[in-house]
Amino acid sequence: MKEKLTNNLALKLLSLALAAFLWMVVVNLDDPVTSVQFSNVPVEILHPEVVTSKGKTYQIEDETDTVRVTVRAKRSVLHSLRVHDIKAYADMKEMSLGSQIPIEVSIPGVEYSEAYSNPRNLQVTIEDEAQNTYPITPTTTGSVRDGYVLGEIKADPEKVRVNGPKSIIERIEKVVAEVDVTGLASDTVLQSKLVFYDADGKAIDNTLLTLQDLKDENDVRVQVEVRNTRRLQLDFDTSYITAADGYLFTGIETEPKEVQVSGSTDVLEDLDKIEIPASALNIRDLDSKEEVVVDITPYLPDGVELIDENAGAVVVTIGIEEEGSRTIEIPTGAIVVNNLQDGLQYSYVSGNNLEIKVQGDQELLDALELDEGSLSINLVTYKEPGEYDVPVEVKLPEGCSLAENVVIKVRLEQVENKESE
Repeated sequence: MKEKLTNNLALKLLSLALAAFLWMVVVNLDDPVTSVQFSNVPVEILHPEVVTSKGKTYQIEDETDTVRVTVRAKRSVLHSLRVHDIKAYADMKEMSLGSQIPIEVSIPGVEYSEAYSNPRNLQVTIEDEAQNTYPITPTTTGSVRDGYVLGEIKADPEKVRVNGPKSIIERIEKVVAEVDVTGLASDTVLQSKLVFYDADGKAIDNTLLTLQDLKDENDVRVQVEVRNTRRLQLDFDTSYITAADGYLFTGIETEPKEVQVSGSTDVLEDLDKIEIPASALNIRDLDSKEEVVVDITPYLPDGVELIDENAGAVVVTIGIEEEGSRTIEIPTGAIVVNNLQDGLQYSYVSGNNLEIKVQGDQELLDALELDEGSLSINLVTYKEPGEYDVPVEVKLPEGCSLAENVVIKVRLEQVENKESE
C-alpha cells in the first residue's frame, strides 16, 4: 500500500499544484478584483481641539467635507458595499501648510485591496473665533381668523449669543424667528427656527455657528397674542362748546363716526362706545362753523387699541348758526331734474351734497325737514353740452324762506350712442 502511495510522487504533486492553480484561475474569473467609485462620502474631523483650544475656529473650503472614494476589491465585495460602510477621516493633528489635512479611508469589516479619496486632502481655513449677542426678531406669515388681529409677538428667548468664525459673525445683521399664524383665534406659543440674515437680506449658513444657551436653532418659542376686534361709536361730550351772542350751537359731525379697535374678549364684551370728555372740545364763543382735529387715543379704555393707528385723528365739525337761520345739507341725488334734453346726460360738479341756508322762526327751523321732491332744477334752456350754474328751486313750509339763492353747477354731456352687436 505504501508503495502505491509513493509511486510517481513527483507526478502526483505536480498534478495537485496544477489543480490548485486551475481552481484559483476559475475563482478569479468568476469573482475578479475591480474598482468602483463612491460619491458623497462624508469626512469626519478628528481632534478639532487642536484648533479650537487656541481660540480659533476652522471652516471647510471647496466643499471638501464630502469626497469621492475609490475602492478596489473583489466584485462580490463591491456589489454589497454601500456609502455608509466607508469611513473617511481627517485628523487635525496631521494638518500641514496651515490648511491641508490628509484624508484617510477605511472600510471596517470588509476585505479590500485599496481605498483612497479624491481629493486626497481636506482644505480648511483657520481664523479667529468671535462671539456676539443678537436680539431675536419675531415675524409672522399667514393671517389669523376673521374678526381677530395680531397683538404682541414676543420671542422666547428675546436674544441669542452666537459663537463662530469671525468672518461669519461680522456678516450677521439680523436674527429672525418666523411662525405661521394662519387661522389662529387665541393666544398661542409656537415653535420656531432661527434664521440669520446679512445686510442684503440673504440667509447665512449657520452650520459653523454655535448657539449659546440654546440646544439648536429650533429651540425658540414665539408667543403670539391674538386679539378680538369690534367697531365702537364715538361719543363726544359737547357741554363745553358755546356759541357767540346771536348764534346757536347746532351739533357736531365726526369723521369717522366709529373706529375699529382690538382687545381681549373680556374687555370688549361690554364696550359699545368710546367716550371723549368735554375737555377735548373746550371751544367757546363760536360765530361760524369750525373744524377741529381731536386725538382720541388718550381716551381709549385700558387694554383697547386702534387697529389703524391713523384712525386716532378724528375730524370734528362743529355746527354754528345765526339765530333764526339753519343750514341744511342735502344729497345732490335728492334733487329732481326736469326737462333734460334728449341726447344729453347730466352730472354735478359741486360734489355729493348741497348746503341750503334757511331763515325763519327758530322753532320752525328746529323742526324743519325737507320732503322728497322739495329740491328741483329745470334744464329746459340748457340744450348744449357744457358746465352751467343752475338755480335750485326749494319748496319750504310757510314761515321759512331761503337766506340766499341756491345754485348748483351741472355738467351736461352728449350721450354716446352704442351700436348694438
